[in-house]
Amino acid sequence: MKGNYHEMSHCLPPPADDCPSIEALDKLNIAALVYQCGERITLEGLNHSARTLLNHFDPIEQAEPWQWTPDATGHHPARDWCVDDTTSQYGQTPRVRWIRFNGCGRRLALNITGCRLKAAEKVTRVMLVVQDCTRQILQHEELKRSQECISSIINATPMGICVLTEDGRFEMVNPAYCRFHGYDEHELIGRAFSVVVPYSSHQYLRRQQQGAMGKHHGHAQHFGECELVARHGERHTVIVESVRILGEDGRPRDVVFLVDISERKKLEMALEEKNVRLEYLATHDELTGIRNRRFGISSLEAALEQAERQGLDISVALLDIDHFKRVNDDYGHTVGDQVLQQFAEVLSRQLRASDILVRWGGEEFMLILPGIDVNGAFQALERLRHSLTLEYLSPRGLQVTFSAGIINARGMSSHDLVESVDQKLYQAKGRGRDRIVS
Repeated sequence: MKGNYHEMSHCLPPPADDCPSIEALDKLNIAALVYQCGERITLEGLNHSARTLLNHFDPIEQAEPWQWTPDATGHHPARDWCVDDTTSQYGQTPRVRWIRFNGCGRRLALNITGCRLKAAEKVTRVMLVVQDCTRQILQHEELKRSQECISSIINATPMGICVLTEDGRFEMVNPAYCRFHGYDEHELIGRAFSVVVPYSSHQYLRRQQQGAMGKHHGHAQHFGECELVARHGERHTVIVESVRILGEDGRPRDVVFLVDISERKKLEMALEEKNVRLEYLATHDELTGIRNRRFGISSLEAALEQAERQGLDISVALLDIDHFKRVNDDYGHTVGDQVLQQFAEVLSRQLRASDILVRWGGEEFMLILPGIDVNGAFQALERLRHSLTLEYLSPRGLQVTFSAGIINARGMSSHDLVESVDQKLYQAKGRGRDRIVS
């Protein structure tokens, strides 16, 4: 049936004195029914278009072969047009009613327009013009359900979503967006987007808005990570993206999406700090902060290789703090740890940038001295011994000495070198400690 519902109400001919006028409406493919309205509503006639629409080609009976689904009034639709003689001859505003066909359970939505017919007898007769609008009603209901579903998803999603008008004002915000910024929905709708942007970023925002004016429908813009400062000072790290769409009025809108990655950034930072810590522990002694034995061996091998390649001297010394066990026994391990830390600090202050100090184990330290022969290394260690006589270690004010062995390591393997310098250290201890043997 062509034309919209309201147009069809104006296609009705003036009321006639008899029923056959409805047959003329078949030429316009207009489905019409005539009812007698008394104590009961009786179907008097219907034209071919109505028979086709309602699939009713049997002789007319008093009982209709369908059931009208009650509306708010709860009565037959013909009753709406038979009560008042002042009803316009061209009918009232169209309304929609459902019918259910007896037996098959099929339902049909009909758009109905009606008017009273003039009659000589004291019988009220009403003509109803009906149009099938089932598909439109179902599509409308499906669209409404889809919109409600989409609205529920948007409101439930943890992603912040807002819709901005051309002039940058809020048209829609979801709960997550409100939570991010610390506002209620009514505080944002209709206000400028700049209300949630720090004043320091207003110039940046204007540049972004000017750039957005040239965007086409469906064009997405990625702003990357940024820090969002909420209304009450809370900080969020978010990823911001926007897309240009056309609204129902044909005007462009910008849909902005915020994904809160604050927790992820915290985890990333914690993981990065942990990795840095692990890397540090892999190469350094946790107590003293100097190189540990594992990294010291690789450093020793690299220094030996470089000395051999460049034809330079290289000396290696192994130091041991004298009678360190007494420190632990007399003052406890906490004081002992403090002595080790400060001992390493005193040595580190006296060394060149190219020298390598390694905590070899316990109270033993290895010193790698590239470019120095044994005599030069001996003098360097004597200066260290003298420096220690001026140092009072730990809060207890303890003074310590060390024994050391030195060798010229040029041309030696790291394994042979360690055995050789360990023998020198053993000799220093055997000669009374607090001395250097080369």
